[in-house]
Amino acid sequence: MSSEHRSNILLEAQTSELEIVEFSVGEAVYGINVAKVKEIIKASLTLVQVPDAHPSIAGAINLRGAIIPVVDLSHHLKIKTIADLKKSRIIIAEFNRIVLGFLVSGVARIHRISWKSVEVPSQMLVTTEGYASGIVRIEKKVIFLLDFEKIAFHINPNVHILSPKGGEYGGSSVDRGSKRILVVDDSDLVRKLIVGHLNSAGYQTDTATNGVEALDKLQTFAGRSDFTSIDQFYHLMVTDIEMPQMDGLHLIKKVKEDVKLRNLPCIAFSSIMSKEMIRQCQSCGADGEISKPEIAELVGLVDAKAL
Repeated sequence: MSSEHRSNILLEAQTSELEIVEFSVGEAVYGINVAKVKEIIKASLTLVQVPDAHPSIAGAINLRGAIIPVVDLSHHLKIKTIADLKKSRIIIAEFNRIVLGFLVSGVARIHRISWKSVEVPSQMLVTTEGYASGIVRIEKKVIFLLDFEKIAFHINPNVHILSPKGGEYGGSSVDRGSKRILVVDDSDLVRKLIVGHLNSAGYQTDTATNGVEALDKLQTFAGRSDFTSIDQFYHLMVTDIEMPQMDGLHLIKKVKEDVKLRNLPCIAFSSIMSKEMIRQCQSCGADGEISKPEIAELVGLVDAKAL
């Protein structure tokens, strides 16, 4: 997949649309945001065994001089499959500044959809690990969008944002204890990590799982009879970009268009923070952008932007 095509997909964010690659693992059908896909290759490349690797790591491939670990999704998701190298593919994905391959049974096609059509999985459908981040119904198919960041974290926590260390955020001139931050992310793992960092620094926090829920909270406060300014309730919002129902860019745009909410500083926090995405964040009115591996810098950015 060319960088130009990936850039075009990122530019669709302002219209609240995305494209997903439909793929299969055994009989199960899943999806991944095209913005995270570097390329898709045949599974015929030689997999080199990695000593003492996690059981879900099928091996590593040498792709044009780059050594890339490959995750066997059927093993990790505990799905029984019969290997067919003629149909199997490796999805080369990039997020949180890491590159991983994901071995799948086959790749079908690309679908263009609206974030509004991405449903939040019900509690009955969420696994213990919580790998399903969204559900898409296309024709007669039900496609589960996988949380690839969480899969990578469970394989190796060092490739993800880490929990805060005690006392690492001291020495600020900001009265953090008087500030309340709204954290918006559909991943329970990421929400907990962000909240952990902000709480460790001394900030108060509240959370929402997607843009619709966050906007509803904000508008509910704005509609109160005692409302004078949004900083009565929140002093800043940190939001993911990829979320069901309403993505983060659309959320920021809605906030900045609302006369009662527009003074709320908004920071976009995403695993796909490319140059094109940064431009989109800025065009939607974001007050700051940061990629998820840089969570240690998030508190400093909140310090600078919180009213």
